[in-house]
Amino acid sequence: MNVENDWEQRKLGDVFEQTSNLVNPKEDEIELWSLTVEDGLTKKSDRYNREFLVKKDDNFKEVRPGDIVYNPMNMTLGAVGYNGMAKSVAVSGYYTTMVAKENYDTYYINTWLKSPLAIRLYRTYATGSLIEKQRVQFPTLSIIPVTFPKYEEQTKIGSYFHSLDNLITLHQRQHKLHLNMLL
Repeated sequence: MNVENDWEQRKLGDVFEQTSNLVNPKEDEIELWSLTVEDGLTKKSDRYNREFLVKKDDNFKEVRPGDIVYNPMNMTLGAVGYNGMAKSVAVSGYYTTMVAKENYDTYYINTWLKSPLAIRLYRTYATGSLIEKQRVQFPTLSIIPVTFPKYEEQTKIGSYFHSLDNLITLHQRQHKLHLNMLL
């Protein structure tokens, strides 16, 4: 297979459409979630409850099923999440939310966005004079050139990674159960 001929070059702005559906988690009865480098989209736990710091309840974005969310300040570290659930969640209004356009496999794209190659590209295109303050806002993300396979191949690759993720989750649960039995 010749990747140069079988894969197509484009810019990430051709792949994504930015969304900005503002919500009030209390009024709209949507759970408040966060985004971490380690786990992606993560339910806010009581330990990290900082509601008392929130001055406005309408500075949150809705992340709908199939949406991708990232933290512009931590994009160079891989702070990207995918809502694979059947429900919407709310995240900080500072995060960028987006959806893959038609003919792009969301699971493939989500996996690619966290890849070492993608992170190198974010670091190359990030703006900001201090390394620890560099960010990747959506207009910057949109100009990053990438090479992706055709849609059919994306779905096969995405399905493979989805199966791997499910297998890893299963093993993590089994490991946790075994540890609990030992304690």
